[in-house]
Amino acid sequence: MTWRVGLVAVSLLTLSGCELIGNRKGADKKVEMTEQAETKDDFCISSVTEIALEENCNMAFWLNYWSDIENKTWPQRKIQIEALGHDSSSILKKILLSQGKATPYQDRLRAQGWIESLLPRLSRPMRNFMSVAIYQPSQELLEMESALVSLSRISTDRSKQNDEYKILIDKQKSQIEQLLKIEASIIDKVNGDKL
Repeated sequence: MTWRVGLVAVSLLTLSGCELIGNRKGADKKVEMTEQAETKDDFCISSVTEIALEENCNMAFWLNYWSDIENKTWPQRKIQIEALGHDSSSILKKILLSQGKATPYQDRLRAQGWIESLLPRLSRPMRNFMSVAIYQPSQELLEMESALVSLSRISTDRSKQNDEYKILIDKQKSQIEQLLKIEASIIDKVNGDKL
């Protein structure tokens, strides 16, 4: 996870560096405002009116947030998740809080739903980033865990079946031994009568 955070940091810092590129001289104000809006929209989480501008377009903020929660325990992160709202910024925080190592399967699965609900609201570059950095790795992990759970259930079921077969075989073996004893006593009785 640490190398992913580093890769994400470099990517986001590169993207946010694009915001620093100045407007061209000689362009009229309308074109300048459109270019600025497009640049901010390209790298922002959501519309400026929904989230405070400081968090919305500041990639360093999100990378620091993600990095800061890396060492928190699941119970600590769960409390934070429950305290958050439903706006895009809070949803993104919930998603990041749900990515830790000790996060239970169902909570990570819920975070996938949050990502799916948030993706349509994101700009294309941010959508691609979220998909590559968070959604796809989490989806792969969930699929592996699901496969492991299925294999474990199959193994447990087979073990139970084997135990049931063993009990059945032991029972049949006991019945056969009893029948053999009865047969031996009958043969002994028949042989004893002949003498």
